Amino acid sequence: DKDGKPGKIKAMGLDLKRSDTPAFMQDFLSELLYSTLTGATEDAIIERIISFRSEFRNMPAWSKGTPKRVNKLTHYYNSEFTMDKKTGDETYKGKSNMPGHVRAAINYNRMRRMNGDRYSMEIMDGMKTIVCKLKPNPLNWTSIGYPTDEQRLPTWFTELPFDDDLMEATVVDQKVDNLLVV
Repeated sequence: DKDGKPGKIKAMGLDLKRSDTPAFMQDFLSELLYSTLTGATEDAIIERIISFRSEFRNMPAWSKGTPKRVNKLTHYYNSEFTMDKKTGDETYKGKSNMPGHVRAAINYNRMRRMNGDRYSMEIMDGMKTIVCKLKPNPLNWTSIGYPTDEQRLPTWFTELPFDDDLMEATVVDQKVDNLLVV
């Protein structure tokens, strides 16, 4: 602090600086940290968290996901599927072990093909995605991702059964607890 005014905060190693924390959540966590360090009451902090939860619940479901970079997508896809180059048909080899965000990207690309969508971007190796949790569904998928650069999300995507409660628990509850529970 300088001259009776709060100084600048240099936060390192906290969720508010992690690349897998959505930007809106980073801003909120920074606000909470600043309020806490400048003497806000516990009741004021709790009231702000309740207010933020309401804002979060009103967001479109697909915007509540977690940012992730997808590396080795082709490697993992080829470990589970073969693609007929002439017809474009997939042949399933059997489930292989892979990171959840990679599976979410593969799910998006497969859903894109299932819907005959030639306009939306395909997720490629190294792309940044937003991973969203799904409610139980006939395909038994737990998550799906979409490219962060996609300007227009297709209707087939926005109508998926997103699990808002699980995304709230992951994006809001866990991040706030990591910052303030102590």
